[in-house]
Parts: sequence; C-alpha cells; structure tokens
Amino acid sequence: MVTVATGIPYVGIVEYAYGISDRFSAGAIIGITPKIPGYGVRLRGTIHERGDRFRVYVRAPVLYYPRTKDLGGEPWVLTWPVVSAEWKIESGTRLSVGGGFVAAACVNSLLGLEEEEEETEGGEGFMGGFWNTLHAGVAFPIRPRLMFQGELSAVLSGAKVAGGDWVGGPPVILVLGLSYGL
Repeated sequence: MVTVATGIPYVGIVEYAYGISDRFSAGAIIGITPKIPGYGVRLRGTIHERGDRFRVYVRAPVLYYPRTKDLGGEPWVLTWPVVSAEWKIESGTRLSVGGGFVAAACVNSLLGLEEEEEETEGGEGFMGGFWNTLHAGVAFPIRPRLMFQGELSAVLSGAKVAGGDWVGGPPVILVLGLSYGL
C-alpha cells in the first residue's frame, strides 16, 4: 500500500507499507515538517478481530530527524505507538477510536552522549519528552483500491492539554490522506 498524507505537524508524508501477513505490515516513511525532514518505519498489527466488522490493532511509527537549529541543534527520534478499536460499516467506511503516547528524545541522550558545544545559550538542548494521545478517525473507500483517511488526535500531558514542551507545535495531530492498495 502507498499512502500520501498531510496534516499537523507534517506538510507532507509518504509511506510504502508491505503486508507481511494478513495481520501484520511494515512500512517505510519519509515526511517533511515546516522545518525539517523525518525518516522512519511504521509497524502495524491486528491483535483481535471479530469477523470483518471489528478489530483492535496497534501501530508504531519510529521517526528520525536530523540536526536542526531548533531543539538544541541535535538529531532526535520520535515514536507514537497507539492501540485502536475499529468498526467497519456496510458502506465500507471504517470508524476508529484509541489512545497511545508520543515519546521523543535527542539521539545523544538516548545513547548517553554529551556534546557541550551543542548546548544552547539557555542551557541544555532538547533531551526528550513524553505525551499521551487520544484519537478518533474515519476512513472510507473512494474507489475499490483507493481509501480516504482522516484522524484527529489530542496531545495531552496526563489529563491536561500538552503545553509548550510538546515538540509538534499545536497540541493536536491531524492526518488527512489517501491510501492506494497495490
């Protein structure tokens, strides 16, 4: 499957995913934010199915961002694993809800390295953060192999809306895209 999407925080993102089995797929991702590109992988797997009308699945993208002037000038990584419940209705439309978390960290902090020359004037650069998410989505067929998908996620710090420490800008993640089954 090939997916092309846009939303917050990405201007554009492209994924090529391959179904390894009926219940598991892996994909390669390239995206661009308003400031930097990101590269990564996404794993998806179904953990429970009831017929073809209901399933519970997980997805876990991991993205790498090269050095940037923001976030302390260091390369960093981000992951966003989620669990979703999805219902398919007669028309082929899929409705989903779920939750997960976003974790981000600079590569140096993950590897236990220190680079004094990379520190910002105000002290350390970006070391990392952890935020929880809640989402709702819809996907519907446009043609037999072409699907529209949309998902809106609230980014939270515990029970409160994420603040200025959130790396993605506004405390929402919005994805609007098209997927084509090969």
